[in-house]
Amino acid sequence: MDERQIEAHGRRDRTDTLMLHADANILVTGATGLIGGEFVRRLIREHAGKVYCLVRPRAGADPGQRLAGRLGSDSGGDEPRAGGRPTALAGDVTAERLGLSDDDFGLVTESVDVVLHCASELSFIREESCRRTNIAGMRNLIDLVRRCRRSPRIVHVSTATVCGTAVNRDVLESDVARDVDAHHNEYTRSKLAAEQVLRASGLPALVIRPSIVLSAELPSADFARAILWFLPLLNAFDAVPVDPDARVDVVPVAFVVNAMLALMRAERLEHDCYHVSAGRSAAMRCGQVAAFLDRYYRRTSPLRLLPPAQWTAAKHRRYVDTPERRRIFGTLRHYLPFLNMNVTYDNSRLRTALNGALPPVRPVTDYLPGLLDLITPALQAAGTLPCRQAC
Repeated sequence: MDERQIEAHGRRDRTDTLMLHADANILVTGATGLIGGEFVRRLIREHAGKVYCLVRPRAGADPGQRLAGRLGSDSGGDEPRAGGRPTALAGDVTAERLGLSDDDFGLVTESVDVVLHCASELSFIREESCRRTNIAGMRNLIDLVRRCRRSPRIVHVSTATVCGTAVNRDVLESDVARDVDAHHNEYTRSKLAAEQVLRASGLPALVIRPSIVLSAELPSADFARAILWFLPLLNAFDAVPVDPDARVDVVPVAFVVNAMLALMRAERLEHDCYHVSAGRSAAMRCGQVAAFLDRYYRRTSPLRLLPPAQWTAAKHRRYVDTPERRRIFGTLRHYLPFLNMNVTYDNSRLRTALNGALPPVRPVTDYLPGLLDLITPALQAAGTLPCRQAC
């Protein structure tokens, strides 16, 4: 689908009705994940309709226990909504009918008004899992929605990185990597494919594309480590191939959830796809983050950031000169292309849709200390954090 087709699709799906009205019943996939879990926690406090959460069963914890563990104590003290507490439904997006039991399948198909699809495989290396969860999972979701009596609207949480290997630009929603080879990994390729499957279905849908989302203010080492695991490992090096002037578009999860709710409650949307991002004005540069890390870890000498064009074979041998450094550098190579893209994701559509009420994006260095405080001690205890400068 080219840019003109994308725009035509967006115009055709304009709506004058509230997607998430006060008593709408909503099904949330990926409810134990970062974005899905925070979205459900907000609904606990302020939504009256029924909330059903698709949760994969795991050994030793039934879906209800897993959902309660994700929502944590913060939700336990809230007054129940008119619709009651969220209901955990055992299921899996990779299975037909989302793996729902007959009773739960009947409940969902009879009562759901909105489906928020957050379930996703985020790995940069598990290619088959990305295709199974992100692409086949979307097909299973579409099949379920086609069977729903109330014709629910699908709200799909994608990623702004479907732009693929774009560099040195401010990316618009229409800037997607149409060449299957124009991606750094299967994650972004499969997320774009999932969007294409959704558009081809002809079902009414809203696609939300967050940029890099961090778990600011959440007391979870797991969520913090999922994105930031590589930052402490930089202490193993004196220099890395990262452009200090490259911009990185990062947003806290609360910002994403606030924007999603505002879009879903809007009386009218001009488009069917929105970046939820820091944008050009609020993005951070890699050099700023590196300077922060120097202070946080009390490095005896600053970490040198060298643009990739200056990272010659000789410099690689100089700075990646031990078995430990070679091992760690091998794990970092999946992230380096993203750090060097130097892209931001234009959020003009979002600002217009929210009538200028978009809240300011907090600088990542404001909340990065709290996230690193969660993960650094565990890495040091496990012996996986180089202590040459950090200890």
